[in-house]
Amino acid sequence: MYHSLRTILYHGTASEIQQIDVKLGRERKDFGKGFYMAVSKSQAVGMMHKKYREVVRRSRGKQDNAYSEKLYEIALDEDYISRLNIKVFHTADIEWLDFVLMCREKGGMPHNYDLVVGPTADDDTAFCLKAYWDGLYGKVGSDAAKRMLLNNLETENLGIQYFIGKQEVANQLIVSIKAIDWR
Repeated sequence: MYHSLRTILYHGTASEIQQIDVKLGRERKDFGKGFYMAVSKSQAVGMMHKKYREVVRRSRGKQDNAYSEKLYEIALDEDYISRLNIKVFHTADIEWLDFVLMCREKGGMPHNYDLVVGPTADDDTAFCLKAYWDGLYGKVGSDAAKRMLLNNLETENLGIQYFIGKQEVANQLIVSIKAIDWR
């Protein structure tokens, strides 16, 4: 699934990006609050469509044309990557799941990694996590419950994401961000 660090990534959104601001990230996400990028252009396009639908739905009263779908190509500084404290998850296994559970439970950025790379939890994740935390898979925290949660997440279908949660890292690591055609 994952082979080496990439230096060209993608980010799909419903807003114009002039500069990366990690504080704008949502709370309780897979690897913490920050900025996420996808290895796959198609994965970023999917996120772009999802974010666009969300912002239009929440806007109530504004015209659909007040927003637009944007796909960005992001280049990373290859030399700077080598100096970072990086956590790489090669597969969606128990270690990955424990990390995602910690980040989603605690919110913010509950770790000290500069860059986290690993599988993306998909749209069904929130539903599966609620079932896990409600004890429907067994005792919360037990290996049996975690294994059942991993099975229900269909981890073989997950894309790879990159996460930056520190502004100073984003400022140094991202050397360019440009809008590209997604059609």
